[in-house]
Amino acid sequence: MTTLGRRWRVGVALGLLTLALGSPARAQDDQSSDDALEQLRELVPVGEPGDYDITKADAIYGQIAELVGLTTAVEDFGGGSRLTGPCGGFAYSYDDAGFLLDAAADLGDASPPIDLIDGGQAFTDDNPFKVDTSGVVLYYGFSPRDGDGPHEHHWTIKTSGVSADSGGDPNPQGKNRNVGLVDLDEQLPFDFSARVPVKGDMTSQNLEACIGEGHVEFIGGGLLSPIGFAALAVFAGGLVGLLFNARPAKTWKA
Repeated sequence: MTTLGRRWRVGVALGLLTLALGSPARAQDDQSSDDALEQLRELVPVGEPGDYDITKADAIYGQIAELVGLTTAVEDFGGGSRLTGPCGGFAYSYDDAGFLLDAAADLGDASPPIDLIDGGQAFTDDNPFKVDTSGVVLYYGFSPRDGDGPHEHHWTIKTSGVSADSGGDPNPQGKNRNVGLVDLDEQLPFDFSARVPVKGDMTSQNLEACIGEGHVEFIGGGLLSPIGFAALAVFAGGLVGLLFNARPAKTWKA
């Protein structure tokens, strides 16, 4: 056999060995990712869980963050969905019967929000965050995860380029956590169905700006009127704002 022939056979053998060793590793990685995604799903209560206190919400977020790191990461922003700056959290949506409708989280890093049900990107135009106009949304938000919260912060919410809502707070104590439960049946005047793109930002004296945008789909039984659109714009903005501390219900300094 020639030297060239021997080299060719050695190359083939090494290639087969690489495939043999690499395939189980890839399969194991895929399995680990699938297991992590299944554990993520199991963290989200399938029935309305009621109010969380900050200790419980913090612990749940820690589990979510650990498991998201083991799933297939969503690396590129797209589909009109992003959340940048030192802000993050999670939101669970339930229908009027108390059954899980949607769940999403953001880790406050460079990656887009993640869908906790399928592991893909959340709040996109083809995967909007779904809410029932007679249901509830449970949320937890931070800004930032560690350290003082935003001092003298101001936030604005826009939909279709039109300002929908705004607000702010001096926050002299530097609170950086919030958790709450929003009852949509109490917040919205009637049922309707619509899909709305929303953008928002929060600025402060001491932190990098938080900027978010995404798509929210309202699932209800009625048609949308001009009056309904005004309520929708405000509340859709509030939903995206939940993930970056725009609308705290209860706040803490951690």
